[in-house]
Amino acid sequence: MRKHLFLFLAISASIFQANAQIFKGDLLIDPYIGVPNWANSLLYNQYDGTNASATNYNVVGSPLSYGGRIEYMIADKVGIGADVNYEVSGFSYDYIDYRYDATGNVVYDVNNNPLYVNYNAENKAKKLRAMFRLNYHFFQSEKVDVYSGFAAGFKSVNRTSITTPNDPNNTDLSASGALVPVTMRLAIGTKIYFTPTIGAHVELGAFGGGLLQFGLSAKF
Repeated sequence: MRKHLFLFLAISASIFQANAQIFKGDLLIDPYIGVPNWANSLLYNQYDGTNASATNYNVVGSPLSYGGRIEYMIADKVGIGADVNYEVSGFSYDYIDYRYDATGNVVYDVNNNPLYVNYNAENKAKKLRAMFRLNYHFFQSEKVDVYSGFAAGFKSVNRTSITTPNDPNNTDLSASGALVPVTMRLAIGTKIYFTPTIGAHVELGAFGGGLLQFGLSAKF
């Protein structure tokens, strides 16, 4: 995941540097928070009841995603850039089961009664999206900038399933790779500048992150 991110940022920086030698436009930077984190908000916000002995069910991660955009204005109304966001989703719960030895056999006490132990199961997915982006700024004034955007790129997912202590009935897993490794985003947004260079933004979009993204805006 880190290799993909570094490669993406290196390519983006090269493109921006090449454009800077041709055009003299603004450089826009937008760190943001996205809501909702769809998996945690829709899939994992309540226990589905598949394990009757489960207790202390918790959502892993945050209802938010985190990201940032960088954009270079190659014309008065057109900008190109990169959009990267990251989120963690999943769930954990406790359950009681037999205690097992190293070979997977149930452990008994001196009276030949099976021993029990409290287990914790955690399932987690870390998602990284990195996209090239094209924005069209169809309304601009000294204080307000309204734009539409399209982005496309790749999505990387790292999934883990861990039970503590080790339970032979639940195999620990670690896997990388998304079912669909590509991602895209269609969006419309507004920036409001409090000073000539600093402001805030809000964006409504489909796919490629939270439905609503909001944060700061900086213009250089």
